[in-house]
Amino acid sequence: MTTKVHISRRGAIMMLFLVLLPVMVLFVGFAIDFAYVQKTRSELRRATDLAAKAAAVELSESGDTSIALQTAKDIAILNSVCGDGLTLEDGDVVFGKSMRQTDGSWTFTPGGAGPNAVQVLGRRTADSADGDVPSFFGSLYGRPTFAHQFVAVAAFVNVDICLVLDRSSSMKLPSSSTDPLMSGSDPRFCSTPWSDSRWVALENAVNIFLTELDGTSSAEHVGVVTFASNFTSCSISTPKISIDQTLTDSTSAVRAAISAKTSEHWNGMTDIEAGIVVGKDMLLGTGARTNALKFLVVLTDGQYTEDDPTVAAQAAADAGIVIYTITFSAGANQTDMQNIATIGNGRHYHADTPGELDSAFRDLGGTLANLVQ
Repeated sequence: MTTKVHISRRGAIMMLFLVLLPVMVLFVGFAIDFAYVQKTRSELRRATDLAAKAAAVELSESGDTSIALQTAKDIAILNSVCGDGLTLEDGDVVFGKSMRQTDGSWTFTPGGAGPNAVQVLGRRTADSADGDVPSFFGSLYGRPTFAHQFVAVAAFVNVDICLVLDRSSSMKLPSSSTDPLMSGSDPRFCSTPWSDSRWVALENAVNIFLTELDGTSSAEHVGVVTFASNFTSCSISTPKISIDQTLTDSTSAVRAAISAKTSEHWNGMTDIEAGIVVGKDMLLGTGARTNALKFLVVLTDGQYTEDDPTVAAQAAADAGIVIYTITFSAGANQTDMQNIATIGNGRHYHADTPGELDSAFRDLGGTLANLVQ
């Protein structure tokens, strides 16, 4: 007969619990601190990003780095990190240039004239204004505090564009005409542009161009200069150059300026050089933004009748202005306009028909719009 011996295990579970309790507390504390760390990281990233974006917007609008610096600080302090606003020091905000690389990425270079980017360093470290972040249970596993920092870069690309448009007499010819000049006996000569004219085709194409710009998140500034020559005809005198719209972020104003020209009587020859000079002055003048990329868009349906425009084009290119050229009609001098575009590091378009002109302006608008996406 076998006798069973019952061994009492009372208290064993309690002992095991007491042994494992510190480990459990350590794991629970670590889990809580881990969640807190992730929350802090998220808050710090958000505050840093918002400060950089706000500063970039301010810099884009005002061009003043001191105001943009204060904007970054003001936005950061409004965003909570561990229950307190994020304090930025002057050295945490750096202005510089951000440029798109051939692979589509962007690089930030500190300093330089005409900054277009802001780099913000958001810190919760021992040497930061707010200090590092205390943990709840870190003393149990040797981490009483933890530190984080994030870098955010916000950039913008301002674009100033001056449309330099031919309003010589030939622009009142039918868009289907291949004639390079308009005769003084033409019934259109003493009239405003007719609905089938090259000028009206240009107006429609410019509206397509402006629609492309309307689709961007940035506010491009556009101005309009028209050129011909000093000319008196039909009892009306017209100047070789008119500034029809100074640089503006209102595409509606630009549309109105072109439309107003359609309702005017004008004639003249083709002083392309004078148009480029005045367009350059607009892009470099008091109404232009120092941190903006500069573009001239020069359109003609003929050949220059006064000074060689390549000299003015070189001066514009030397000032950092990119020149795009468009020739409209078979009589336009494509060779010269291609040369001007090459000098200006831009591109030349040619159109024989209104449809081709629409396509040229649509492509050009898309090209410039992509700069600010």
